[in-house]
Amino acid sequence: MSEQLRFTKHAIAAATTLLAGSAMAQATSTGSGQIQEVIVTAQRVAQPASKTPLSLSVVSGEDLKSAGAVNASSLTELVPNVQVANAGGATVIAIRGVSSADTTEKGDPSAAFNIDGVNLARPQSAGLAFYDLERVEVLRGPQGTLYGRNATAGAINLITNKPTGNLEGSAALELGNYNTRKLDGMINVPVNGMLALRAAASASRHDGYLHSTQGLDNDYDDEDSTSGRVHALFKFSPELTLLLSADGSKIQGSGPGTVPVDTFRNASGSAQRTATPSREGRIDHRATGYSAELNAKLGIGDLTYQGAHRNFDRNETVNYGFGLMNPAPYVRGIGNYAQNSHELRLASNFGAFRTIAGLYWFRERSNIDFELIDIPGINHLSFIQDPTISSSKAVFGDATYSVTPDLHLTLGLRRTKDDKSRQGVSIIGEPVLSRVINDAAVHYLQTTGKLGADYALSKATMVYATVSTGYKAGGFNDGTAATNPFLTYDPEHLTALEVGIKGRFLDGRLTTNAALFGYNYKNLQLTSVVTDASGAVSSQTRNAAKAKVRGVELEGKYALGSSDRINFSLTYLDGYYTQYSPLPGSDWSGRALDKSPKTSVGLGYTHNWTLDSGAAIDATLSTRYTGAYVLSNYSTATQFRQGGFHKTDLTVTFSPNAAAWYVQGYVRNIENKTVMNSYSSAPVDSVGLAPPRTAGVRVGSTF
Repeated sequence: MSEQLRFTKHAIAAATTLLAGSAMAQATSTGSGQIQEVIVTAQRVAQPASKTPLSLSVVSGEDLKSAGAVNASSLTELVPNVQVANAGGATVIAIRGVSSADTTEKGDPSAAFNIDGVNLARPQSAGLAFYDLERVEVLRGPQGTLYGRNATAGAINLITNKPTGNLEGSAALELGNYNTRKLDGMINVPVNGMLALRAAASASRHDGYLHSTQGLDNDYDDEDSTSGRVHALFKFSPELTLLLSADGSKIQGSGPGTVPVDTFRNASGSAQRTATPSREGRIDHRATGYSAELNAKLGIGDLTYQGAHRNFDRNETVNYGFGLMNPAPYVRGIGNYAQNSHELRLASNFGAFRTIAGLYWFRERSNIDFELIDIPGINHLSFIQDPTISSSKAVFGDATYSVTPDLHLTLGLRRTKDDKSRQGVSIIGEPVLSRVINDAAVHYLQTTGKLGADYALSKATMVYATVSTGYKAGGFNDGTAATNPFLTYDPEHLTALEVGIKGRFLDGRLTTNAALFGYNYKNLQLTSVVTDASGAVSSQTRNAAKAKVRGVELEGKYALGSSDRINFSLTYLDGYYTQYSPLPGSDWSGRALDKSPKTSVGLGYTHNWTLDSGAAIDATLSTRYTGAYVLSNYSTATQFRQGGFHKTDLTVTFSPNAAAWYVQGYVRNIENKTVMNSYSSAPVDSVGLAPPRTAGVRVGSTF
């Protein structure tokens, strides 16, 4: 407790220093140029980002286009203290060093990933929605009150562009190295005064980033994806609207790949991307979604109902191992994941009170049939699980009381009931050597909450402090209570303290956000691959006792004038175990958490030239330094270190005078850094790599 109090004192002192600096900046305001204020819905109601009392980063749709963000992994380069990687086809999100490696049907993410308010339970389908976006909101820290379970790390909200009253459209074609071909388009049609439609589509292809030494027709880490989305907005009256949405996507190609850790550590340059897979991969994943959002302005407040159904079909044949084994071992997997969700919210104002109250219901059912084929010694392993069921029910409320026009106190609570179960079998050997029954169920009733205060020091400056809790559901491993002493594991709990300051200064030319935070973790869930005495390979999740995270974040934007803008960020992160022993006799107390670099620094500069002809040229040069971090093999008590690195991107866009088209050239990762961003221990230590240097040209048109 004394350590927490000392950290709190340092946080308050640092916030005061930042505030003083910001006030000085405001005093020297010149009033030329402005950074546009952004309206967000991070707290389930629309409000300016600068007035939202939590650690929040917002990336606009235009910024996403400029950065070439075509999937969630792009947020790693755009948002402080966020790392997103594709691990085995799943989107794995780490925020402030908090993550989850269990991407199986029984696992849960640590960060909530939402599209227009609908949570995606399966991270495998989280990466294909980055087109025709209005903005992306990244909330750091536990969001247990408004977003519920499995949001201990934070939440990522994708907000798509909705239908408008204007007839408009756009199309763009992109060509680049690695045989990159991208095409996206959008059309918006106002049918009449009540109905407007919007449709958008995107297709992306590129060759694999990994180089095979065995002459495969298609290398791993390629892309072959297509996505589409349709919105229909009904405005029955100013007080009543209905938004119907449907989307579909498919992912094909060889899929994500890895290289042996020794290759990454011992080679250099392009040789680090050399893999020796035994077999060419083939994936064919399909995702669909349907949702309805009804908004009604009533006398007692704004009522919102949102219902959604999502389905993900998984079909893959991928390499299992490296080298020249004959026959070559491989994995063949088929799975289906179907989820339904309903949420009802009422946002009201009663005198000095502003409240949100809601009900939430969620259910997911999945079935899988995964096989490991031609495995030396046992030949064949089968994992047949049908069904795996996860359901969650919650009631939540958030109330803010205005003590004065400048001082607000907030109390939020959420009560969640979770039920999870699975039935299946693991079949070892061909002919069959043994059969292991998988039969388990867990039930939890948990309360999470938030207590906060925010104060407006001036019309443009706010300070805030929050104490909040997060909860990630527990679960189960393979086997039964009679066969596995580690069958179940407990929920993960997080208590967080945060102090922050937000402001708009120099007549809106400078915006800054700063936060200091401290986390206390209990029963942190960690996942590793375990081989038992019978030869069965399984993913085991266990609780890792305790951990702490401390950190500081600063980010902002500064408009030097109407033609120049600077983006900047600076973070310090100290995440470590306080009590953990991955193996008997090993003590990891004081060791770093995975994907928690001590420091990161980002700096970007944008300049606009207006030519005599009226044409415009925009150039953006940005660079980010990320300090060293580790990836862990808990089965062998080993940590692999990724050294500190920097990456630089350049984008130049030319727009002719009065012409509704543009040409954009880009180079990303100019240094061509090879960086490991995911880890797997089966069947050998191997790592996934972030993209190499990419370059290309994009031509687009609007009407």
